[in-house]
Amino acid sequence: MDAATTILWVVAGVLGYVLLSALRVLFWPRAPPPPLEYKAHQVGDIPLIELSKHDGRDPLRPLLLAVRGRVFDVTPGRSFYGPGAGYGLFAGKEIARALAKVAVDEKECTDDLEGLTKGELETLADWERTFDSKYEVVGRVVPPLRLTPKQLAEYDGSQPDKPLYLSICGTVLDVTAGSGFYGPDGAYPFAGRECARALAKFSTEVADLTDDLTGCSLAEQDSLRDWQGRLCSKYRIVGEVVKQ
Repeated sequence: MDAATTILWVVAGVLGYVLLSALRVLFWPRAPPPPLEYKAHQVGDIPLIELSKHDGRDPLRPLLLAVRGRVFDVTPGRSFYGPGAGYGLFAGKEIARALAKVAVDEKECTDDLEGLTKGELETLADWERTFDSKYEVVGRVVPPLRLTPKQLAEYDGSQPDKPLYLSICGTVLDVTAGSGFYGPDGAYPFAGRECARALAKFSTEVADLTDDLTGCSLAEQDSLRDWQGRLCSKYRIVGEVVKQ
């Protein structure tokens, strides 16, 4: 075999090896990548009305439920607790009584354990152990704040150690994250005030910082509902305003 033939065989061998390697990379079965570890979303103290936002309908929010006041992030169990799943009704709710009675019933979604039998309480304890072993506690259910207008005014941003709150039709929102908009120097300095009429009328007048909608047109009332929906979705609901 002459030198030229030898070189051709060597080149052919190298090309064959490269081609085989490429085909193996393209078509050889590969192990799937390891699943990403889910990091639970801490929410801290949360009233039930805020917990209800975490029912799975908003894919950007973690899936939460509460058992005897402890809030669990059950996002990894979306196939059980997500919308349309067998226990999807439980998401966004306190479900202690429902677990005790093994009842997928909205009327039983409460922390009221009055009248339960010993066996039902033991069933609840078993469920709690199951949740503790599978999911992370990320907060606790707390009663909603009940603020008078005077108390609400203390959350206007003038005290740096306090959050910023505003009220829409009596529902109090924590808008601290939007301080650039709603704080004292913002374009809409509504913090510490009821602002339903102002939102309806696209007004920043002090006289419109009230829940009195007298004289507002249907279009303005529709505008208020739109603002209310958007702000209640974006910011945490922390309580309500009570009249003095």
